[in-house]
Amino acid sequence: MYSTDMQAARGDMPIRNGPGRGKRLAEQRHLIQGQGRFIDDLDLPGLVHVVFARSPHARARIRSIDASAALALPGVLRVLTAADLQGRVRPIRALLDPDGAYQYRPSDWHPLPPDEARYVGETVAAVVAVDRYVAEDAVERLDIDYEPLRPVARLEAALAADGPRVHENLPDNVLFHVRHGAPADDPCFSDPNLICVSGRFEHPRVAGLAMENNGVVADYDPASGELTVWSSTQIPHLIRDGLSHCLDMPAARLRVIAPQVGGAFGIKMQLYPEEILVAFLARELGCPVKWIQDRMENLMAATQARDAVVEAVLVAHPDGRLAGLRAQAWCDVGAYSCFPLTCALDAHTIGAGLPGPYRLPLLSYEAMAVATNKVPHGAYRGVGVPIGPLVTEGLLDQLAAQLGMDPLELRRKNLITPDQFPFQSASGGRYDSGDYPALLDLALRHAGYAQWREQQRQAALEGRRLGIGLACFVETTGMNRNTYRNRGMVHSPGFDSAILRVDPGGTLEVAVSTPSQGQTQATAFSYLLQDALGVSPDRIHVTLGDTARTPYGTGTYASRGMVSGGGAVLSAARKLQDRLVQVAALYWGVPDDTLHYQNGTVRRLDGSGPALGFADLARIAHTPALMIPKGGEPGLEVHSFYDPPVAPVSFSVHLVLAEVDPALGKVALLRYVVGEDCGPMVNQDAVEGQVRGGVAQGIGTALLEEISYDPDGQLLTATLADYLIPSSCDIPAIEIVHQSTPSPFTEGGLKGVGESGIIGAPAAVLAAVRDALGCHPHEQRLPLTPDRIRMLAQQKEMA
Repeated sequence: MYSTDMQAARGDMPIRNGPGRGKRLAEQRHLIQGQGRFIDDLDLPGLVHVVFARSPHARARIRSIDASAALALPGVLRVLTAADLQGRVRPIRALLDPDGAYQYRPSDWHPLPPDEARYVGETVAAVVAVDRYVAEDAVERLDIDYEPLRPVARLEAALAADGPRVHENLPDNVLFHVRHGAPADDPCFSDPNLICVSGRFEHPRVAGLAMENNGVVADYDPASGELTVWSSTQIPHLIRDGLSHCLDMPAARLRVIAPQVGGAFGIKMQLYPEEILVAFLARELGCPVKWIQDRMENLMAATQARDAVVEAVLVAHPDGRLAGLRAQAWCDVGAYSCFPLTCALDAHTIGAGLPGPYRLPLLSYEAMAVATNKVPHGAYRGVGVPIGPLVTEGLLDQLAAQLGMDPLELRRKNLITPDQFPFQSASGGRYDSGDYPALLDLALRHAGYAQWREQQRQAALEGRRLGIGLACFVETTGMNRNTYRNRGMVHSPGFDSAILRVDPGGTLEVAVSTPSQGQTQATAFSYLLQDALGVSPDRIHVTLGDTARTPYGTGTYASRGMVSGGGAVLSAARKLQDRLVQVAALYWGVPDDTLHYQNGTVRRLDGSGPALGFADLARIAHTPALMIPKGGEPGLEVHSFYDPPVAPVSFSVHLVLAEVDPALGKVALLRYVVGEDCGPMVNQDAVEGQVRGGVAQGIGTALLEEISYDPDGQLLTATLADYLIPSSCDIPAIEIVHQSTPSPFTEGGLKGVGESGIIGAPAAVLAAVRDALGCHPHEQRLPLTPDRIRMLAQQKEMA
C-alpha cells in the first residue's frame, strides 16, 4: 500500500513504506554464504605487501632511520622514509574557508613525518616485501633513533599558556574556535526570575571499531599512466581528490574503488597516510602493493572520536518553559586536522545538536578544537551530535527534579508542535517537518510508561533500584552544499549524483555516487526504481563505489545515503520518465503532452490506443528507425546531480527501563523502546537494522567504551581486552515503533536514519541510571563503569 501523505510529498513518485520486499536477501546471499569480496580478498599478480613502522612515543624527534639490517633480509624490496618523499608527496592539509564566526589553523599531516612524530602509532617508515611476514620481520630490524620530547597528553595541558605546543609553528594548541548565537553574558542567564541548572558533561574518546579494519591495494599501469586504488572507504571520489593533490597527479588518471566494506561508521571517511603511501609505492615499484590494518593498528592509528567536555547552563521559567541555554565545549582532536572535514567537525555539530526538538528561544555556544599528542580526531557515527542530548536531556532532568515535575511532562511542555514547522532552531538549523508529541505518545504507549513507574515503586519496596531514562532528540540528515558552505568545509561537495542507463534489451543500469558500508543500498535504490519506473528487480543492476563507473559525489556518511543518493536516483528517474515519453511520442508521432508514464508503460492520457512497455521503449530508442528531430539525442541515458534543498530532520524518542545495583555498580537494561520518525521507509528492515546497531554502539559508549592514554600519551587500550565493547549479552531486545512524516522539500519526502540510534542511547541510559540512583550530579562522565556508579551512589547517600 502507498501512503497518501507520501504521494503528496514530492510529485508523482510515491515511496513504498514498509518491510523489505525480498531482494535484500538476494543482495546479501553471497555474504551469508561467505562469498563477499572485501579488500583483503583482492589478490593481484605480482602483489607485494607493505608494513609500517609506527612511533612508540607520543612525541619524539626522529633523528635518523638506519634501514640496512631490514634491507638485508631476503624478500625485502624497499624501505621508505620521509626523505624519499621530499618534494614528491604533499602533506594532507585540510582547509576551511575563512569566516568571521570562527578561527581555524590548518596543520600539515605528512604521510611520513620529516622531523617529529606526534602520536603513538604515527607512521614513520614503510617496509615493502614479498609477503607480510617478511615485512613484519623487517620492520623490527629498523634502527630508528628517537629523541623523546615532552608530549601534550591532556586537554588541560594543551590549553595551558605555558605548556608545550603540538605544532611549534602555531601560536597555541587551539586549531579551531567558534562562537555563535547569543553572547555568553546575555541578560537571560542572570535573570533572577528564571530557574537555573548547570552541569559538566564528559564524553569519552571512543573508537569506531568496524568489523573490517582499514585496508588499501594500489596498482599502477605505466603504459597508460593510470593508478587504481582499492580502499575500504566511504568516500571514493573525495579520496581520489585527496590523492590527486598529495601525489600531484591528475584525478583523471586516478581510479578509486571501494569494494564491499565490512562496516565503517565514519572511521573510513578520512584520507589516511597509509592510502597515500601505498599509492605512491605502487607507482614507484610498478607492481601492486597491499596493506591490511590489524586490530591493534586499528585501535592505535585509525581516527578516534568524541573526547569532549561541555559545561552548560539551562534557564527556564518557573512553569518549566525553556528560556535559554549556554554551553562551552572543548574537543580534544589529537595531533592533526583530517581531510576532508577537518578538526572542526565535532565543535560545529555539538552546538547544532543542543537545542534538540525543543522550543528553545536562546542559545549561546562556544567551542574549541584543541590539539594534543594523540591519534587525530575524525568522524564517528553521529559525530558531535550525541553530546547534544547528553547535555540537554541531562539538564532537563535536573530542571524537572528542581521543579518537582515529571521529566516526561517537562518535555511535553517544550516540544515543537506540528503547526510550528518549518521551525527555525536556536542553533540556526531549519527543521522541515514532524509531529514530535505524537511520536512521544506512541513510544510511551508501547512501553507502558505508567506501568514502568509502578514497577519502579514496587521495586523500591523490595530494595531494588529501577530507573527510567527518556531522551528526545533530532537527527539532521543528508546535509547539503549550504550546510558545508556555512561551516566553511571546502573539501566536501555536499551533493550526490546518479546515472540511469537503459540498454537495448531493457536492462536498467544504475550508477550512484554513494557507496555502501553494508546498509543494503543497492537494494534500496532498486526499490526506489521499481516504484518510480515500474521495472522488475531482475532488470535493475546497481553499481556503487567506483570512481570510473559512478558519477562524482560526496559519498556515504552523515545519514545522506538515502536522502542525497536516493534523491539523485529519484531525480534521474523523473528525467528518464520524460525521455521515455519523448521516445513514445516520436514513435507514435503525437505531442509529448498527450502521453504519460505509469507503472512501466507509456499510454495516451485519454486511455485510447496501445501502450508501450519499458522493454519496447528501450528497443525503439536504440534503433535508427526512430526519427529524432534536430537537437534531440538517441539512446536512453540520464544524469542527475542532487543537492537536497534542505537537510531534512528526523526525530526519535528513546525510553529505557534499567535496574542498577549500587553495591556492584552493575546496570541491567530491562526494556529499550525506540520511537522513530525518519520519513518514508524505503526498506523497514534496513531502517530497524540501522537503529538497533546504533543503539548497541550508544549503549557501549554509555557503559563500557573508553580509549585511555596515560600522562605520557601512551595508549592503554590497544586491544579488545582493554577497550571493552558490548556483546550480545549486554544488548536488550530493542523494540521499535514508527511514525512516518515526509519532508515537504526532498525528493520522495526522504529523510535519513543512519545515526539515530547512537545519538540518543548514551543520554537515555545515563538518565535511567541517574533515575535509579535518585541523583543528578553536577559532573557527569561516561562511560558509567562500576566504579563510577558506586561513586554516584555514595555521593547520593552522603548528600
